[in-house]
Amino acid sequence: MMIGAARADSVAEQAFADAAHYTVRISVSTDYSFIESEKGGWTGAGFLVDRARRWVLTNAHVAGYTDAKILVAFKGGPRVTAKAKFVDNFVDVAVLELPEGSIPSEAREARLACAGTPAVGSDLGAFGHPLGYAFTATRGIMAGVSRSKEYPQLQTDAPISPGNSGGPLIDLSTGVVVGINTASAGERRAQNMNFAVIASEACQVLDLLRAGKPATVPKLATTFAYDEDDVETLTVAVDPTSDDGFGLKAGDTVIGLTNDPRKFESAPDFLLALRGRAGKTSIDIERAGKRTTIEANLTPSLQFVGRRGLLLSGAVFASRSLKEISNPDEAGTLIVHQVEPGSTAELHEVRFGSFVVSVDGQKIRTLSQLEKVARKAEAEHRELRLVLRIVKDDESPPESYVLRDLPVDEIGWYPK
Repeated sequence: MMIGAARADSVAEQAFADAAHYTVRISVSTDYSFIESEKGGWTGAGFLVDRARRWVLTNAHVAGYTDAKILVAFKGGPRVTAKAKFVDNFVDVAVLELPEGSIPSEAREARLACAGTPAVGSDLGAFGHPLGYAFTATRGIMAGVSRSKEYPQLQTDAPISPGNSGGPLIDLSTGVVVGINTASAGERRAQNMNFAVIASEACQVLDLLRAGKPATVPKLATTFAYDEDDVETLTVAVDPTSDDGFGLKAGDTVIGLTNDPRKFESAPDFLLALRGRAGKTSIDIERAGKRTTIEANLTPSLQFVGRRGLLLSGAVFASRSLKEISNPDEAGTLIVHQVEPGSTAELHEVRFGSFVVSVDGQKIRTLSQLEKVARKAEAEHRELRLVLRIVKDDESPPESYVLRDLPVDEIGWYPK
């Protein structure tokens, strides 16, 4: 018994020693803000997954949700400038590309678990830079698969702290990376409830990128209602807000993909099954009580690397969710992502997070349309009339609509 325990400890020690050769430190800074993150700087971790292509895997929230400066360093090595090749708009995954000649000879590729998940109770280790303690390890067990972010994630009691994000979660019996450390529950009552992106999701992204294919989920403007007594069906709640190519209508129930046995517990499961697909896809549905097959015409949604907004009088307007749009000019569900302190927008009480219902009486379909409407108001020396839906807070009812007349003193694309 003691010999077995000693051997397990030896394997774990080797797994952490290997991790020190593929894990990197990441420093990020940006001058731009969207609703997912504010301007400023932060740090995290990542790990080498493709030496030939110089690719490092990390979290989307580490790479940044907008144009950012990124520095990467292997243990004992200098910091080098990296660029974000892919930042997912759905799962917390990103791929960074390092410059030629920047990977040290002793660096190794991490081995990824591209199929399955560890058994509950398996010994796991998190490696990274928790609270600034560089290239250090923590240890725990596999607690299960949870949905803290709607899509499935690994849950572990291996401590994960700021600085661990983007680093490897390792099966200590094999040395294989089973997840990307992402978040902690962060509440006093939560006893080491920590989460990681499942490695198989990252493997699918990497395979698509290597094949030169789009790696995002399809554009989806359809919303679903859930039947708590039948978790394996998805029913369309309302007609789609725009044409997303699925061809679904209110009341349709998605049974599954044609000739695919998988069942979907949620819309995120459905989207993940469609990641990377474009063009014609057969979907089995029930419509008006009859089973039928529709031919969806799918378009990949936009990734964060391509995100843009429009800056008007100190407020940044952009799509709420990139999975709703397929190019940088689409508006999708337009919201206010940022209001600069001291700006005209702040003076006129345009609130961060407000949903845009209309601008000068028009439903805005693209950011170019918004720019055109704003420039017309500027040329006519008048204010833009915004109808905004305010999200619930302590001082407003669940839904409240307000009018804001916004003077136009600045128009520009964001980032510039």
